[in-house]
Amino acid sequence: MFERIRSLFFRNVSARQTLVKNVVWLTVGQFASRFIRAAIIIYAARVLGAGEYGVYSYALGLAGFFTLFADVGINSILTRESAKKPEVADQYFATSFVLKFFLLVVTALAVIFLAPLFSNIEGAKVILPFVALLTVFDNMREFCNAFFRAKERMEWEAITTVVMNVAITVIGFFALSYAATAKSLTISYVSSVGLGMAIGILILRKQFSKLIADFDRSLMRPIIRAAWQIALLGLLGVFMLNVDMVMLGWLKTSEDLGYYSAGQKIVQVLYTIPAILASATFPLFSRLVATGEKVHLKHVVEKTLEGTLLIAVPIAVGGIVLAESIIRFVYGNAYIPSVLTFQILLGTVLFIFPGIITGNLIFAYDQQRKILKYTGLTSLGNVIFNVLLIPPLGIAGAAIATLAMQIMYNNLTLRVAKSLLPIRIFPRLKSILVAGVIMGGVAYFLNRSHIHVLITIGVASILYLGLLFLMRNRLIYEDARHMMKKTFFVA
Repeated sequence: MFERIRSLFFRNVSARQTLVKNVVWLTVGQFASRFIRAAIIIYAARVLGAGEYGVYSYALGLAGFFTLFADVGINSILTRESAKKPEVADQYFATSFVLKFFLLVVTALAVIFLAPLFSNIEGAKVILPFVALLTVFDNMREFCNAFFRAKERMEWEAITTVVMNVAITVIGFFALSYAATAKSLTISYVSSVGLGMAIGILILRKQFSKLIADFDRSLMRPIIRAAWQIALLGLLGVFMLNVDMVMLGWLKTSEDLGYYSAGQKIVQVLYTIPAILASATFPLFSRLVATGEKVHLKHVVEKTLEGTLLIAVPIAVGGIVLAESIIRFVYGNAYIPSVLTFQILLGTVLFIFPGIITGNLIFAYDQQRKILKYTGLTSLGNVIFNVLLIPPLGIAGAAIATLAMQIMYNNLTLRVAKSLLPIRIFPRLKSILVAGVIMGGVAYFLNRSHIHVLITIGVASILYLGLLFLMRNRLIYEDARHMMKKTFFVA
Protein backbone atom coordinates (compact mmCIF):
# COMPACT_ATOMS: atom_id res chain seq x y z
CA MET A 1 0.00 0.00 0.00
CA PHE A 2 2.87 2.36 0.79
CA GLU A 3 4.18 2.01 -2.75
CA ARG A 4 0.73 2.82 -4.17
CA ILE A 5 0.51 5.95 -2.03
CA ARG A 6 3.99 6.96 -3.12
CA SER A 7 3.09 6.39 -6.75
CA LEU A 8 -0.12 8.39 -6.39
CA PHE A 9 1.37 11.46 -4.69
CA PHE A 10 4.98 11.67 -5.92
CA ARG A 11 5.03 10.42 -9.52
CA ASN A 12 3.29 11.28 -12.79
CA VAL A 13 1.95 7.91 -13.95
CA SER A 14 -1.31 8.62 -15.80
CA ALA A 15 -3.48 11.60 -16.67
CA ARG A 16 -6.06 10.91 -13.94
CA GLN A 17 -3.45 10.08 -11.28
CA THR A 18 -1.38 13.15 -12.15
CA LEU A 19 -4.45 15.36 -11.91
CA VAL A 20 -5.37 13.92 -8.49
CA LYS A 21 -1.78 14.28 -7.29
CA ASN A 22 -1.58 17.89 -8.41
CA VAL A 23 -4.92 18.81 -6.83
CA VAL A 24 -3.85 17.24 -3.54
CA TRP A 25 -0.49 19.02 -3.47
CA LEU A 26 -1.96 22.36 -4.50
CA THR A 27 -4.59 21.97 -1.80
CA VAL A 28 -1.94 21.18 0.78
CA GLY A 29 0.22 24.07 -0.41
CA GLN A 30 -2.58 26.61 -0.48
CA PHE A 31 -4.97 25.67 2.29
CA ALA A 32 -2.58 24.19 4.85
CA SER A 33 -0.34 27.22 4.45
CA ARG A 34 -3.27 29.66 4.51
CA PHE A 35 -4.59 28.00 7.63
CA ILE A 36 -1.19 28.56 9.20
CA ARG A 37 -1.11 32.17 8.00
CA ALA A 38 -4.66 32.79 9.21
CA ALA A 39 -3.28 32.96 12.74
CA ILE A 40 -1.17 36.02 11.96
CA ILE A 41 -3.90 37.66 9.86
CA ILE A 42 -6.43 37.38 12.70
CA TYR A 43 -3.86 38.46 15.27
CA ALA A 44 -2.78 41.43 13.13
CA ALA A 45 -6.38 42.56 12.54
CA ARG A 46 -7.05 42.51 16.27
CA VAL A 47 -3.76 44.09 17.37
CA LEU A 48 -3.60 46.76 14.67
CA GLY A 49 -7.28 47.70 14.81
CA ALA A 50 -9.47 48.55 11.83
CA GLY A 51 -7.60 51.81 11.07
CA GLU A 52 -4.02 50.50 10.94
CA TYR A 53 -5.10 47.21 9.36
CA GLY A 54 -6.94 49.26 6.75
CA VAL A 55 -3.70 51.14 5.98
CA TYR A 56 -1.87 47.85 5.45
CA SER A 57 -4.64 46.45 3.20
CA TYR A 58 -4.89 49.69 1.26
CA ALA A 59 -1.16 49.77 0.51
CA LEU A 60 -1.25 46.20 -0.81
CA GLY A 61 -4.38 46.94 -2.85
CA LEU A 62 -2.84 50.09 -4.32
CA ALA A 63 0.34 48.25 -5.25
CA GLY A 64 -1.82 45.53 -6.80
CA PHE A 65 -2.62 47.90 -9.67
CA PHE A 66 1.04 47.91 -10.63
CA THR A 67 1.76 44.19 -10.27
CA LEU A 68 0.42 43.36 -13.72
CA PHE A 69 3.43 45.11 -15.24
CA ALA A 70 5.65 42.54 -13.53
CA ASP A 71 4.15 39.73 -15.59
CA VAL A 72 1.99 40.86 -18.57
CA GLY A 73 0.93 37.24 -19.02
CA ILE A 74 4.45 35.78 -19.15
CA ASN A 75 3.82 33.23 -16.40
CA SER A 76 0.72 31.90 -18.17
CA ILE A 77 2.53 31.68 -21.49
CA LEU A 78 5.43 29.85 -19.82
CA THR A 79 3.04 27.26 -18.36
CA ARG A 80 1.00 26.80 -21.53
CA GLU A 81 3.86 26.57 -24.03
CA SER A 82 6.10 24.43 -21.79
CA ALA A 83 3.20 22.00 -21.30
CA LYS A 84 2.47 21.90 -25.05
CA LYS A 85 6.13 21.75 -26.15
CA PRO A 86 8.22 20.10 -23.39
CA GLU A 87 11.17 19.74 -25.77
CA VAL A 88 11.76 23.51 -25.69
CA ALA A 89 10.62 24.16 -22.11
CA ASP A 90 14.08 25.26 -20.93
CA GLN A 91 14.33 27.78 -23.77
CA TYR A 92 10.93 29.22 -22.84
CA PHE A 93 12.06 29.38 -19.20
CA ALA A 94 15.25 31.34 -19.94
CA THR A 95 13.68 33.71 -22.45
CA SER A 96 10.67 34.37 -20.23
CA PHE A 97 12.96 35.11 -17.29
CA VAL A 98 14.82 37.83 -19.21
CA LEU A 99 11.52 39.54 -20.00
CA LYS A 100 10.32 39.05 -16.44
CA PHE A 101 13.46 40.58 -14.91
CA PHE A 102 13.13 43.74 -16.99
CA LEU A 103 9.47 44.11 -16.07
CA LEU A 104 10.17 43.58 -12.37
CA VAL A 105 12.59 46.50 -12.32
CA VAL A 106 10.04 48.77 -14.02
CA THR A 107 7.25 47.65 -11.67
CA ALA A 108 9.29 48.18 -8.51
CA LEU A 109 10.13 51.73 -9.60
CA ALA A 110 6.46 52.39 -10.41
CA VAL A 111 5.32 51.24 -6.96
CA ILE A 112 7.93 53.43 -5.25
CA PHE A 113 7.49 56.61 -7.27
CA LEU A 114 4.02 56.48 -8.90
CA ALA A 115 1.82 54.64 -6.40
CA PRO A 116 2.08 57.41 -3.74
CA LEU A 117 0.50 59.85 -6.21
CA PHE A 118 -2.73 57.82 -6.12
CA SER A 119 -2.94 57.59 -2.33
CA ASN A 120 -4.91 59.82 0.03
CA ILE A 121 -3.85 57.81 3.08
CA GLU A 122 -0.50 59.03 4.39
CA GLY A 123 0.27 55.90 6.39
CA ALA A 124 0.22 53.80 3.24
CA LYS A 125 2.90 55.90 1.52
CA VAL A 126 5.49 55.01 4.16
CA ILE A 127 5.30 51.27 3.47
CA LEU A 128 5.14 51.39 -0.33
CA PRO A 129 8.94 50.94 -0.80
CA PHE A 130 8.67 47.67 1.15
CA VAL A 131 5.65 46.69 -0.94
CA ALA A 132 7.78 47.25 -4.05
CA LEU A 133 10.29 44.71 -2.76
CA LEU A 134 7.44 42.37 -1.92
CA THR A 135 6.23 42.67 -5.53
CA VAL A 136 9.64 41.57 -6.84
CA PHE A 137 9.95 38.60 -4.48
CA ASP A 138 6.39 37.39 -4.96
CA ASN A 139 6.51 37.62 -8.74
CA MET A 140 9.75 35.67 -8.88
CA ARG A 141 8.20 33.00 -6.68
CA GLU A 142 5.17 32.84 -8.98
CA PHE A 143 7.49 32.58 -11.99
CA CYS A 144 9.01 29.45 -10.46
CA ASN A 145 5.52 28.11 -9.74
CA ALA A 146 4.52 28.64 -13.38
CA PHE A 147 7.30 26.27 -14.45
CA PHE A 148 6.41 23.76 -11.73
CA ARG A 149 2.85 23.71 -13.11
CA ALA A 150 4.05 23.24 -16.68
CA LYS A 151 5.96 20.17 -15.52
CA GLU A 152 2.94 19.11 -13.41
CA ARG A 153 5.14 18.93 -10.32
CA MET A 154 2.90 20.82 -7.94
CA GLU A 155 4.57 19.15 -4.96
CA TRP A 156 7.46 21.59 -5.45
CA GLU A 157 5.06 24.51 -5.40
CA ALA A 158 3.49 23.15 -2.21
CA ILE A 159 6.89 23.06 -0.48
CA THR A 160 7.72 26.69 -1.28
CA THR A 161 4.22 27.88 -0.35
CA VAL A 162 4.06 26.09 3.01
CA VAL A 163 7.53 27.21 4.09
CA MET A 164 6.75 30.79 3.06
CA ASN A 165 3.52 30.89 5.05
CA VAL A 166 5.06 29.34 8.13
CA ALA A 167 7.68 32.09 7.95
CA ILE A 168 4.99 34.76 7.49
CA THR A 169 3.28 33.56 10.67
CA VAL A 170 6.36 33.14 12.86
CA ILE A 171 8.16 36.30 11.75
CA GLY A 172 4.88 38.23 11.78
CA PHE A 173 4.21 37.42 15.43
CA PHE A 174 7.71 38.55 16.41
CA ALA A 175 7.42 41.72 14.33
CA LEU A 176 4.04 42.72 15.78
CA SER A 177 5.20 42.00 19.32
CA TYR A 178 8.07 44.41 18.69
CA ALA A 179 5.95 47.11 17.02
CA ALA A 180 2.22 46.80 16.34
CA THR A 181 2.22 48.83 13.11
CA ALA A 182 1.36 48.28 9.46
CA LYS A 183 5.02 48.89 8.57
CA SER A 184 6.24 46.17 10.91
CA LEU A 185 3.74 43.67 9.48
CA THR A 186 4.75 44.57 5.91
CA ILE A 187 8.48 44.08 6.59
CA SER A 188 7.85 40.64 8.11
CA TYR A 189 5.76 39.71 5.06
CA VAL A 190 8.48 40.83 2.65
CA SER A 191 11.20 38.76 4.34
CA SER A 192 8.99 35.64 4.38
CA VAL A 193 8.07 35.90 0.70
CA GLY A 194 11.77 36.38 -0.06
CA LEU A 195 12.42 33.02 1.63
CA GLY A 196 9.76 31.35 -0.54
CA MET A 197 11.36 32.84 -3.65
CA ALA A 198 14.80 31.55 -2.60
CA ILE A 199 13.48 27.99 -2.20
CA GLY A 200 11.87 28.10 -5.65
CA ILE A 201 15.14 29.26 -7.22
CA LEU A 202 17.04 26.53 -5.37
CA ILE A 203 14.72 23.80 -6.72
CA LEU A 204 15.10 25.19 -10.27
CA ARG A 205 18.83 25.86 -9.94
CA LYS A 206 19.51 23.74 -13.04
CA GLN A 207 17.31 25.98 -15.19
CA PHE A 208 18.70 29.17 -13.62
CA SER A 209 22.30 28.00 -14.15
CA LYS A 210 21.63 27.71 -17.93
CA LEU A 211 19.86 31.03 -18.46
CA ILE A 212 22.46 32.39 -20.86
CA ALA A 213 22.87 29.12 -22.78
CA ASP A 214 19.13 28.47 -23.09
CA PHE A 215 18.10 32.04 -23.94
CA ASP A 216 16.49 32.09 -27.38
CA ARG A 217 15.97 35.55 -28.80
CA SER A 218 13.63 34.22 -31.48
CA LEU A 219 11.10 33.29 -28.78
CA MET A 220 10.82 36.85 -27.45
CA ARG A 221 8.49 38.08 -30.16
CA PRO A 222 6.06 35.10 -29.93
CA ILE A 223 5.98 35.38 -26.14
CA ILE A 224 5.27 39.11 -26.24
CA ARG A 225 2.69 38.74 -29.00
CA ALA A 226 0.83 36.03 -27.08
CA ALA A 227 1.17 37.82 -23.75
CA TRP A 228 -0.28 41.25 -24.54
CA GLN A 229 -3.89 40.01 -24.59
CA ILE A 230 -3.35 38.18 -21.31
CA ALA A 231 -1.71 41.32 -19.96
CA LEU A 232 -4.73 43.41 -20.81
CA LEU A 233 -7.07 40.83 -19.29
CA GLY A 234 -4.85 40.72 -16.22
CA LEU A 235 -4.81 44.51 -15.98
CA LEU A 236 -8.59 44.63 -16.03
CA GLY A 237 -8.79 41.69 -13.62
CA VAL A 238 -6.42 43.35 -11.15
CA PHE A 239 -8.41 46.55 -11.59
CA MET A 240 -11.67 44.78 -10.70
CA LEU A 241 -10.03 43.07 -7.73
CA ASN A 242 -8.59 46.25 -6.23
CA VAL A 243 -10.84 49.09 -7.42
CA ASP A 244 -13.21 48.70 -4.45
CA MET A 245 -10.42 49.26 -1.93
CA VAL A 246 -9.01 52.23 -3.83
CA MET A 247 -12.38 53.93 -4.30
CA LEU A 248 -13.32 53.31 -0.67
CA GLY A 249 -9.99 54.94 0.21
CA TRP A 250 -11.11 58.03 -1.71
CA LEU A 251 -14.70 58.13 -0.48
CA LYS A 252 -14.62 56.60 3.01
CA THR A 253 -12.37 56.24 6.07
CA SER A 254 -9.57 53.83 6.92
CA GLU A 255 -11.98 52.12 9.36
CA ASP A 256 -14.35 51.42 6.46
CA LEU A 257 -11.40 49.95 4.56
CA GLY A 258 -10.65 47.68 7.49
CA TYR A 259 -14.26 46.45 7.70
CA TYR A 260 -14.49 45.85 3.95
CA SER A 261 -11.11 44.12 3.88
CA ALA A 262 -12.11 41.77 6.72
CA GLY A 263 -14.85 40.07 4.68
CA GLN A 264 -12.99 40.43 1.40
CA LYS A 265 -9.92 38.61 2.78
CA ILE A 266 -11.98 35.53 3.66
CA VAL A 267 -13.69 35.47 0.27
CA GLN A 268 -10.39 35.89 -1.58
CA VAL A 269 -9.00 32.89 0.32
CA LEU A 270 -12.02 30.92 -0.93
CA TYR A 271 -11.13 31.88 -4.51
CA THR A 272 -8.05 29.70 -4.01
CA ILE A 273 -10.23 26.59 -4.41
CA PRO A 274 -11.07 27.04 -8.12
CA ALA A 275 -7.57 28.41 -8.68
CA ILE A 276 -6.19 25.08 -7.44
CA LEU A 277 -8.41 23.11 -9.82
CA ALA A 278 -7.57 25.50 -12.65
CA SER A 279 -3.83 25.19 -12.05
CA ALA A 280 -4.03 21.40 -11.85
CA THR A 281 -6.09 21.01 -15.02
CA PHE A 282 -4.63 23.76 -17.23
CA PRO A 283 -1.64 21.75 -18.52
CA LEU A 284 -4.06 18.94 -19.41
CA PHE A 285 -6.46 21.40 -21.10
CA SER A 286 -3.55 22.77 -23.14
CA ARG A 287 -2.35 19.33 -24.28
CA LEU A 288 -5.84 18.16 -25.24
CA VAL A 289 -6.48 21.34 -27.22
CA ALA A 290 -3.15 20.86 -29.00
CA THR A 291 -3.95 17.24 -29.90
CA GLY A 292 -7.58 17.97 -30.86
CA GLU A 293 -9.10 15.43 -28.41
CA LYS A 294 -12.40 17.31 -28.00
CA VAL A 295 -14.40 14.43 -26.51
CA HIS A 296 -11.82 13.86 -23.77
CA LEU A 297 -11.46 17.60 -23.22
CA LYS A 298 -15.24 18.07 -22.89
CA HIS A 299 -15.36 15.27 -20.32
CA VAL A 300 -12.52 16.78 -18.24
CA VAL A 301 -13.91 20.33 -18.39
CA GLU A 302 -17.43 19.28 -17.39
CA LYS A 303 -16.15 17.24 -14.46
CA THR A 304 -13.96 20.13 -13.31
CA LEU A 305 -16.87 22.58 -13.52
CA GLU A 306 -19.12 20.18 -11.62
CA GLY A 307 -16.43 19.87 -8.96
CA THR A 308 -16.12 23.64 -8.52
CA LEU A 309 -19.89 24.07 -8.19
CA LEU A 310 -20.10 21.13 -5.79
CA ILE A 311 -17.80 23.16 -3.52
CA ALA A 312 -19.15 26.64 -4.32
CA VAL A 313 -22.80 25.99 -3.44
CA PRO A 314 -22.28 24.95 0.22
CA ILE A 315 -19.69 27.69 0.73
CA ALA A 316 -22.07 30.38 -0.51
CA VAL A 317 -25.19 29.05 1.24
CA GLY A 318 -23.49 28.12 4.50
CA GLY A 319 -21.33 31.24 4.54
CA ILE A 320 -24.30 33.57 4.15
CA VAL A 321 -26.24 31.77 6.89
CA LEU A 322 -23.29 31.76 9.32
CA ALA A 323 -21.72 35.08 8.29
CA GLU A 324 -22.13 36.88 11.61
CA SER A 325 -20.81 33.94 13.62
CA ILE A 326 -17.84 33.55 11.26
CA ILE A 327 -16.88 37.23 11.47
CA ARG A 328 -17.30 37.22 15.24
CA PHE A 329 -15.15 34.09 15.57
CA VAL A 330 -12.41 35.22 13.18
CA TYR A 331 -12.11 38.94 13.92
CA GLY A 332 -14.09 39.60 17.11
CA ASN A 333 -17.10 41.78 17.87
CA ALA A 334 -15.32 44.93 16.66
CA TYR A 335 -15.75 43.76 13.04
CA ILE A 336 -19.51 43.09 13.13
CA PRO A 337 -20.07 46.04 10.69
CA SER A 338 -18.43 43.88 7.99
CA VAL A 339 -21.08 41.10 8.15
CA LEU A 340 -23.42 42.39 5.43
CA THR A 341 -20.53 43.09 3.06
CA PHE A 342 -19.18 39.59 3.70
CA GLN A 343 -22.57 38.05 2.87
CA ILE A 344 -22.84 39.97 -0.40
CA LEU A 345 -19.29 39.08 -1.46
CA LEU A 346 -19.98 35.40 -0.75
CA GLY A 347 -22.47 35.53 -3.61
CA THR A 348 -19.56 36.01 -6.03
CA VAL A 349 -18.36 32.49 -5.20
CA LEU A 350 -21.18 30.98 -7.28
CA PHE A 351 -19.95 32.77 -10.40
CA ILE A 352 -16.20 33.15 -9.96
CA PHE A 353 -15.62 29.47 -9.15
CA PRO A 354 -16.82 28.12 -12.53
CA GLY A 355 -15.68 31.33 -14.26
CA ILE A 356 -12.02 30.62 -13.46
CA ILE A 357 -12.29 27.21 -15.13
CA THR A 358 -14.04 28.48 -18.26
CA GLY A 359 -11.50 31.30 -18.48
CA ASN A 360 -8.69 28.73 -18.46
CA LEU A 361 -10.43 26.77 -21.22
CA ILE A 362 -10.60 29.91 -23.37
CA PHE A 363 -6.93 30.59 -22.70
CA ALA A 364 -5.98 27.00 -23.60
CA TYR A 365 -7.62 27.64 -26.99
CA ASP A 366 -5.63 30.91 -27.22
CA GLN A 367 -8.93 32.78 -27.68
CA GLN A 368 -8.61 35.21 -24.76
CA ARG A 369 -9.13 38.15 -27.12
CA LYS A 370 -12.81 37.13 -27.34
CA ILE A 371 -13.43 38.12 -23.73
CA LEU A 372 -11.38 41.32 -23.67
CA LYS A 373 -14.39 43.52 -24.42
CA TYR A 374 -16.39 41.88 -21.64
CA THR A 375 -13.60 42.42 -19.13
CA GLY A 376 -13.37 46.09 -20.10
CA LEU A 377 -17.14 46.54 -19.96
CA THR A 378 -17.53 45.03 -16.49
CA SER A 379 -14.47 46.88 -15.14
CA LEU A 380 -16.01 50.17 -16.24
CA GLY A 381 -19.34 49.05 -14.82
CA ASN A 382 -17.70 48.34 -11.46
CA VAL A 383 -16.39 51.92 -11.29
CA ILE A 384 -19.78 53.41 -12.25
CA PHE A 385 -21.65 51.27 -9.73
CA ASN A 386 -19.12 52.15 -7.02
CA VAL A 387 -19.62 55.87 -7.69
CA LEU A 388 -23.39 55.43 -7.49
CA LEU A 389 -23.60 53.00 -4.56
CA ILE A 390 -20.73 53.79 -2.16
CA PRO A 391 -21.98 57.26 -1.08
CA PRO A 392 -25.48 56.05 -0.01
CA LEU A 393 -24.66 52.45 1.01
CA GLY A 394 -21.00 52.59 2.08
CA ILE A 395 -18.99 49.37 1.96
CA ALA A 396 -22.14 47.35 1.17
CA GLY A 397 -22.51 49.40 -2.03
CA ALA A 398 -19.00 48.41 -3.12
CA ALA A 399 -19.83 44.75 -2.49
CA ILE A 400 -23.07 45.00 -4.50
CA ALA A 401 -21.17 46.55 -7.42
CA THR A 402 -18.64 43.71 -7.34
CA LEU A 403 -21.33 41.01 -7.24
CA ALA A 404 -23.32 42.54 -10.10
CA MET A 405 -20.31 42.83 -12.39
CA GLN A 406 -19.06 39.33 -11.57
CA ILE A 407 -22.45 37.88 -12.48
CA MET A 408 -22.35 39.69 -15.81
CA TYR A 409 -18.73 38.90 -16.61
CA ASN A 410 -18.76 35.20 -15.79
CA ASN A 411 -21.99 34.57 -17.69
CA LEU A 412 -20.52 36.27 -20.77
CA THR A 413 -17.33 34.22 -20.39
CA LEU A 414 -19.37 31.02 -20.19
CA ARG A 415 -21.03 31.89 -23.51
CA VAL A 416 -17.62 32.23 -25.16
CA ALA A 417 -16.43 28.93 -23.67
CA LYS A 418 -19.53 27.14 -25.01
CA SER A 419 -18.83 28.52 -28.48
CA LEU A 420 -15.43 26.77 -28.38
CA LEU A 421 -16.56 23.53 -26.74
CA PRO A 422 -20.18 22.37 -26.25
CA ILE A 423 -19.94 21.98 -22.47
CA ARG A 424 -23.03 21.39 -20.30
CA ILE A 425 -23.23 22.41 -16.65
CA PHE A 426 -26.78 22.80 -15.36
CA PRO A 427 -28.10 19.24 -16.00
CA ARG A 428 -25.69 18.02 -13.29
CA LEU A 429 -26.59 20.51 -10.57
CA LYS A 430 -29.82 19.02 -9.18
CA SER A 431 -28.27 16.95 -6.39
CA ILE A 432 -25.83 19.76 -5.51
CA LEU A 433 -28.60 22.36 -5.18
CA VAL A 434 -30.91 20.08 -3.16
CA ALA A 435 -28.10 19.08 -0.79
CA GLY A 436 -26.99 22.71 -0.47
CA VAL A 437 -30.46 23.98 0.49
CA ILE A 438 -30.98 21.24 3.09
CA MET A 439 -27.51 21.85 4.50
CA GLY A 440 -28.23 25.60 4.73
CA GLY A 441 -31.43 24.96 6.68
CA VAL A 442 -29.65 22.72 9.18
CA ALA A 443 -26.82 25.24 9.56
CA TYR A 444 -29.35 27.98 10.26
CA PHE A 445 -31.07 25.89 12.94
CA LEU A 446 -27.76 24.97 14.63
CA ASN A 447 -26.62 28.58 14.53
CA ARG A 448 -29.87 29.79 16.11
CA SER A 449 -29.39 27.12 18.79
CA HIS A 450 -26.06 28.79 19.71
CA ILE A 451 -23.94 25.83 18.63
CA HIS A 452 -20.29 26.87 18.12
CA VAL A 453 -19.69 27.93 14.52
CA LEU A 454 -16.88 25.40 13.94
CA ILE A 455 -19.09 22.53 15.11
CA THR A 456 -21.89 23.84 12.93
CA ILE A 457 -19.62 23.99 9.89
CA GLY A 458 -18.37 20.45 10.55
CA VAL A 459 -21.86 18.98 10.97
CA ALA A 460 -23.18 20.84 7.91
CA SER A 461 -20.25 19.67 5.76
CA ILE A 462 -20.71 16.02 6.74
CA LEU A 463 -24.45 16.29 6.10
CA TYR A 464 -23.86 17.84 2.66
CA LEU A 465 -21.44 15.13 1.56
CA GLY A 466 -23.72 12.42 2.95
CA LEU A 467 -26.69 13.78 1.02
CA LEU A 468 -24.66 13.86 -2.19
CA PHE A 469 -23.62 10.25 -1.63
CA LEU A 470 -27.21 9.15 -0.99
CA MET A 471 -28.34 10.97 -4.15
CA ARG A 472 -25.51 9.21 -6.02
CA ASN A 473 -23.80 12.37 -7.19
CA ARG A 474 -21.24 11.18 -9.75
CA LEU A 475 -18.20 12.90 -8.27
CA ILE A 476 -18.89 11.72 -4.73
CA TYR A 477 -20.45 8.33 -5.31
CA GLU A 478 -18.47 7.06 -8.30
CA ASP A 479 -15.19 8.84 -8.92
CA ALA A 480 -14.06 9.39 -5.32
CA ARG A 481 -15.02 5.85 -4.33
CA HIS A 482 -13.21 4.42 -7.35
CA MET A 483 -10.02 6.34 -6.56
CA MET A 484 -10.03 5.32 -2.88
CA LYS A 485 -10.62 1.66 -3.76
CA LYS A 486 -7.89 1.65 -6.37
CA THR A 487 -5.37 3.36 -4.10
CA PHE A 488 -5.92 1.58 -0.78
CA PHE A 489 -7.81 -1.66 -1.30
CA VAL A 490 -6.67 -3.24 -4.57
CA ALA A 491 -3.93 -5.75 -3.93
